[in-house]
Amino acid sequence: MRINSKVPLFRSIAGNVTAAPAALLAYVAFAVVVTFWDCALLLHLTQEWHASAVPFTGWNASTFYAFSIVFAVALIFQHRRRRQMTLSITILLVVQIAYGIFQLCQADRPNFGNPYLTVSPWRPVWTILIPTTWIVVLHTPSLNRFCRLAQESNVD
Repeated sequence: MRINSKVPLFRSIAGNVTAAPAALLAYVAFAVVVTFWDCALLLHLTQEWHASAVPFTGWNASTFYAFSIVFAVALIFQHRRRRQMTLSITILLVVQIAYGIFQLCQADRPNFGNPYLTVSPWRPVWTILIPTTWIVVLHTPSLNRFCRLAQESNVD
C-alpha cells in the first residue's frame, strides 16, 4: 500500500475501519474487551475474583484472543494476504477449542478444593462454543468477499 501524503491519517484509518465488515469489527471489539477484562482481573482485582472466574474460563481466559487481535487489526488495515490473516485467527481459535476439549476430558479429576483445578460444567461454553461461533462468524460470505475483493484488487 502506498502512502498518499494528501490523505489525512484519520481519514485513512476511518476509511479502512468503515470498509471492514461488521463481523470483523465485532470480533476485534470482543477480543479487546476480553483481553482488558482478563488483564484487569489478573492485575487489579483480588485473588478471590480471579479464583471465582477460573472454573468457568480456565487459567487465562484471553490468551488466544489477545494474540488474535494483531491478526484481526492487520486484516482491517492490510490489503494483501487477508485470507492468511483470517486463517491465522481461525488457527488460534481452533487451538483454544482443542485446549477446551482437553480440559473437558480432565473435568472428572479431583480438585482438592482448589479453584484453579476446578472445571465448571459451563467451561465448554467459554472454551468451545464461543470460539466455534467466532469461527463461523469470521467465515461468513461478507468477510470472505472482503478478503477476496482485496486480493483481486492487488493482483500484480
